[in-house]
Amino acid sequence: MFRSFHFSYGGMAVLLRTDRSILSCLLVVLFLSSLFLAGFPAESRSQDISESKNLPQHLTEEELLRLDEIGSIQTATPPPTTPIRQCAQWEPVTGVLIRYDGQGFGISYALIADMSEGLIIYTLCEENEEQSAYDNMSAAGVIMENVVFIHCETNSTWTRDYGPQSIFTDGLFGLVDHVYNRPRPEDDLASFVVGSELGLPVYGTDLITSGGNFMSDGHGIAFSTDLVLDENPTMTYEDISQVMEDYLGIAQYNVLPDISLDGIHHIDCWAKLLNEETILVKEVWPDHPDYATIEANVATLETLTSCYGRPYDIVRVYCGKIRQNTAACYTNSIILNDKVYVPLYSIDEDAAAITTYEAAMPGYEVLGFTGAWLSDDAIHCRSIGIHDGQMLVIDTDPIQDFTDNNGDYTVTVFVDDKSGTGLIAGSPVLYWRLAGETSFSTVVMPPLVDADIYTGDIPKQADMADVEYYIYAEDNGGRSGTRPFGAPEAIYTFNTGTSTTTGDETPAMALTLEQNHPNPFNPSTTIRFHLPKDGHVTLRIFDASGREVACLVDAVMFLGDHAFEWNGKNSNGKPMNSGVYFYELKTASGIDSRKMVLIR
Repeated sequence: MFRSFHFSYGGMAVLLRTDRSILSCLLVVLFLSSLFLAGFPAESRSQDISESKNLPQHLTEEELLRLDEIGSIQTATPPPTTPIRQCAQWEPVTGVLIRYDGQGFGISYALIADMSEGLIIYTLCEENEEQSAYDNMSAAGVIMENVVFIHCETNSTWTRDYGPQSIFTDGLFGLVDHVYNRPRPEDDLASFVVGSELGLPVYGTDLITSGGNFMSDGHGIAFSTDLVLDENPTMTYEDISQVMEDYLGIAQYNVLPDISLDGIHHIDCWAKLLNEETILVKEVWPDHPDYATIEANVATLETLTSCYGRPYDIVRVYCGKIRQNTAACYTNSIILNDKVYVPLYSIDEDAAAITTYEAAMPGYEVLGFTGAWLSDDAIHCRSIGIHDGQMLVIDTDPIQDFTDNNGDYTVTVFVDDKSGTGLIAGSPVLYWRLAGETSFSTVVMPPLVDADIYTGDIPKQADMADVEYYIYAEDNGGRSGTRPFGAPEAIYTFNTGTSTTTGDETPAMALTLEQNHPNPFNPSTTIRFHLPKDGHVTLRIFDASGREVACLVDAVMFLGDHAFEWNGKNSNGKPMNSGVYFYELKTASGIDSRKMVLIR
């Protein structure tokens, strides 16, 4: 027997086990592996790897005898060069990776045809199966000019679980591969084949996991279920987090208890990041076996903050019954540029699920597709986006409601043309209007001294006015984008507040720590503060896990205004990864801190 307990580590829900002996670790793996078999007919569980090229998502009985082979063919490579930024799933992609087994793809031809309208369909298949795949796709209306065949032996259709993650390492595009949590050597090698085909470096880790049990925000925050702990019994949570940071630039790794005792235990079965500040979470009926654990995880997510320092917006999607005690899996969707592909189950709740997505993601085209979906497997599991290595990165911390309305409203945006073609003249542009108006005013946003940072001012408006705005940018390579994604149907909104100040102490007399500027930033930012009296001062930088990164000030200083620059490097001069950082001002008059975002 082993005992387990949950606790909070830096705001992250974590499950650890008290007995980490080899025997207990083996029992954990075998116990969890047996759970994968629950609910599947015996005949499907007895498939042998040598007899099938279409193994099921769960472990077969034969595979349970070969668990020691997991990861045996992969040796970890050195990690990428810092700084590292992993791409979020909603960022621009050039294509989508799927797999053909000689008979089908695991997703419908209608879905593939729709994807092919604007994307490259990277198709894993054996060389002798290419003609069959071509003929079937062509007959189904797939745009064959947008199909690229990658000859590769595979064991299963779950490209999400064994496929690569996209990163920028020191500004260059690359892929990261984990050890697939199945003894399926051909699947485990697929990412390296893809990297070779695309001419991209592939960095291999020694972490056992699956792509369906991972979601990140592009700013160094990521989520998984505690399955990742069970899959790596010789590693601590801290060890796993270090791998995430070294290879993917993840500084804050949130590990949550899974919602169910059976199934595959992946986070995409019940939660999905829609953008940096919004998480879609499954909702089921009260007497469903997973109801209590889902609601407990929602309560945990509500305590966490996004990369911009605000609580997440939790959106619920009701997942109706597809059979006894089995719910639909609408969170297992995939975002590919301006389209969202949602699994449908031919039940009454399908229409409401589409409506939920449309309300949460204005400006996107939300499309539903039926298929041979399970309660813990659908479109997301069977496809994975290949990001655009020359994407136009646009990032901004949206303006929040004002208390004091005493001047113009400055919008700061980070724009990085990874294509190297430069931005077109007059880009980026800030579009703004008062709520209720139909047309926008425009402001060209000039660059600051720092690379890729632009600002623009919305003129001061009347008290308590609601202002709407979005940002558009375009490069000379033909790529364009907006923030928020989906603009102008999606829009940022803030209230101007009033022109009065309250309180006994004016800002000039109090200890004041301002928001760093610019924010987000790259490569440097300025931190300003006001001291009400002379005294000893420290100004330190911390990463999202609370580790000190740099100390900018540790000295006696005079009262008045002060400003210090942080260059995005640690005390040893190493460039830090994209992500969330905190700066803390500590004086005899008090302590204050704020959050900032570094993006590479």
